[in-house]
Amino acid sequence: MKIGFVVTYFYPFKDGTENNCLYLARELAKKHEVHIFTSDRREGVVVENKEEEFQGLHIHRCRTIFRYRYYMVFDIDFIPKIMKYKFDILHVHSIGFLQQDIAVVLKKIFTNTKIVNTPHGPFLANENYSIPIKIARTIYKLIEYPINHFFYDASIDVNSTQKIWMVEYGFKENKIKFNPDGVPKDRLRKIENKEFIKKYNLKNKFVISSLGRLLPYKGFDQIIKALPSITKKHPNVLYLCMGDDRGDLKRLKSLVKENKVEKYILFLGEVSEDDKLKALDASEIFLFPSEPGTEAFGIVTLEAMLRKNAVVASNTEGSLFLIEKDNGFIFNYGNTEKLAEYVNLLIENEKLRKSMQETNYNKAKNYINENIAWDPLEKIYLEVLNKK
Repeated sequence: MKIGFVVTYFYPFKDGTENNCLYLARELAKKHEVHIFTSDRREGVVVENKEEEFQGLHIHRCRTIFRYRYYMVFDIDFIPKIMKYKFDILHVHSIGFLQQDIAVVLKKIFTNTKIVNTPHGPFLANENYSIPIKIARTIYKLIEYPINHFFYDASIDVNSTQKIWMVEYGFKENKIKFNPDGVPKDRLRKIENKEFIKKYNLKNKFVISSLGRLLPYKGFDQIIKALPSITKKHPNVLYLCMGDDRGDLKRLKSLVKENKVEKYILFLGEVSEDDKLKALDASEIFLFPSEPGTEAFGIVTLEAMLRKNAVVASNTEGSLFLIEKDNGFIFNYGNTEKLAEYVNLLIENEKLRKSMQETNYNKAKNYINENIAWDPLEKIYLEVLNKK
């Protein structure tokens, strides 16, 4: 097959959707020809190499001349580039981008390409936006609905609950397929972390951790606010906060000082893949406190599960899919008392914690990208192609 991926950002930029697309695409490239269409820049960083062969992928970076926030974007050569190539499958990642909608319509009208969509993050379905944004979203939904309804041959739900709002946005229910996100099997590898423990003085500490970009909606302030209730009972707790600063670090550090928990938290910044695994191996409990309506899955939670962490997470779509009574706890976003209560319970009940850690490890092994790329993703493509 000749497959095209459309994704707003891609390698070398790294976030949840970008990483997941990379993992799936490079696996599919072992059997198929895979092309990536993406922006050439992000937050002022411009990739000079517009056409690149990388890990078996053909990357086409389009020149962005306008972007306002996330969805309002214009890449001047995006549509010409995507129309230049003939594909069996065009897989569009995300919805809400006008230029992608135009490309989908043109591809459908003028070619025989089968088109698949994965909305990924539930941002368009988020009910926590301001009234002006909700009004703009309602207007745009009038444009988006018929495109989603008539121009996609299949759409993908990554957590088994997205289909509820996907239907509201026009996707045909009988064409919605389930294909979860995943992580590379590399995340299972063994790694020595003695030097890491020594470097950060983790010996005799009870380590809890989080991983993600430092942005307000990621909810790391929830953990900081819960720390006094945790460390009062368990003064050997140390919280490792991993993730690059996207503008929220100053606020978080102010909260740390306000809550007088300076000695109980380390901001590690963006960490290497090796250090991420070392930190997760040192950690007993992983925390995922994002604001509801912002996380369709939670790939970092899967990574922590594979490294045998118990999980305490907020009530996002992804966490409600991944976390059940036997492998972690869910708290309502904003209820930092309950967050602290669950962490304290897991610290004090070693048998429960170890049971959850083992359950998480076994559960997460079912979400390996090298398997997901072929079943169910390739099967979805083949099913779409074989429909008369």
